[in-house]
Amino acid sequence: MNRRQKKKAFKKRFGFNPPRSFGIRTVMQWKEIIIAAFERIKQVILDLWECIKKTMLELTDALKEIGTALTSDKKRKRGQYAALVDFQSKALLQQRQQEREVMQIESNFNIYNHDRR
Repeated sequence: MNRRQKKKAFKKRFGFNPPRSFGIRTVMQWKEIIIAAFERIKQVILDLWECIKKTMLELTDALKEIGTALTSDKKRKRGQYAALVDFQSKALLQQRQQEREVMQIESNFNIYNHDRR
């Protein structure tokens, strides 16, 4: 393979002409070194992602537990508040009913007294 053929093969493989200042062998060696370095960087990033993902999943589980605990506490408080409001409304209705009965008895008493005079 002559120089021209090597240059065409390089361009066909990589999409650009080989650099003039370096030989094709040197460029190919650098390419192999760079590819190996990027593969190691890729593996490190993937390992780091797995560690981060594991930690984030544990954190989300903990937050879900906290959220359910808080919502159940809120639901319990809402239930207690609803029961309190219900009790208050029943007590007010009962008090108003008693007041009406008292007013009715008093008005009946006044009518009977008025008739007696």
